[in-house]
Amino acid sequence: MAMLELRGLCKRYRIGGTPLKPAYLQAVDQVDLTIREGEFFGVVGESGCGKSTLAKLVMGLEAPDAGEVWFKGRRIDHLPEGERRALRPKFQMVFQDSGSSLNPRKRVEDMIAEPMLYHRLTTRREAPAKVEELLVLVGLSGDMKARYPHELSGGQRQRVCLARALSLNPELLILDEPVSALDVSVQAQILNLLRDLQAQLGLTCMFIGHGLAAVRYVSHRMGVMYMGRMVEIGDAQTLFAQPAHPYTRALLDAAPVADITQRERVRTTLSGEIGLRPETGCPLMARCPHAEKGCASLTGALLPVAQDLAHLSACMKAERQVRHA
Repeated sequence: MAMLELRGLCKRYRIGGTPLKPAYLQAVDQVDLTIREGEFFGVVGESGCGKSTLAKLVMGLEAPDAGEVWFKGRRIDHLPEGERRALRPKFQMVFQDSGSSLNPRKRVEDMIAEPMLYHRLTTRREAPAKVEELLVLVGLSGDMKARYPHELSGGQRQRVCLARALSLNPELLILDEPVSALDVSVQAQILNLLRDLQAQLGLTCMFIGHGLAAVRYVSHRMGVMYMGRMVEIGDAQTLFAQPAHPYTRALLDAAPVADITQRERVRTTLSGEIGLRPETGCPLMARCPHAEKGCASLTGALLPVAQDLAHLSACMKAERQVRHA
């Protein structure tokens, strides 16, 4: 069953120009995506590609300019605020910066209990015990509930944010780069925690990041974004083993290689810098080493790669890319 469906989702921001001829940045462009119930779906891409904007559109923090957001078979992007508020406990978000996500004047217990009390999921008498249960669930001791955010480490604050999100028993969890600001050892702890929670609770999650190894570790499927568009979607293992889009290959080849025997292999590199996206055609064609004349007429539609209906790419040369991988 589809937990979340995005259909032709678009969002743009004005970045200048004149009143008669304004200039816009297309942050999200024609994104089609389905996340199944119980699935961890990873979204990767470099900074500025539209990952966080996509998360905000799903959460209703931004209104889409076009397209639709469907949650469990119901369209939610056009709902009035009252109906959206009733649905809000069903999908929660954990932000990248745990420091600014927590109120410095409130104790951990108050911040975790507040959403449960607001939505009447517990009583004031039962709230302390519920908070302790949630803290233990995310790997913290119950006595942490008396602390303030400045008394916690970065990893502990991120666990508190996760506990607060889980307090409402959400059906969909959006994680926006939850480990990128943490030390490597703490990242591993949080990633292992997420895998454990997925096994225990059957969570459905959109995991956003630009650390390829981290996203791969927790994800069943992955999507690669570039300049607002989803350019490749596939099973996490397949996407790493046989990337079909030149941008995906360039992302993987840019990562450091520990195996010295692999360091001399031919790598895909992109030329130039990211600029304004062309109005038509593939957004990567100005930087792609495999660009052809036909790339200027591409619509950006995701098509199956080599008859694999689960592996989709927006590159017209996808099958050749996989064949010569």
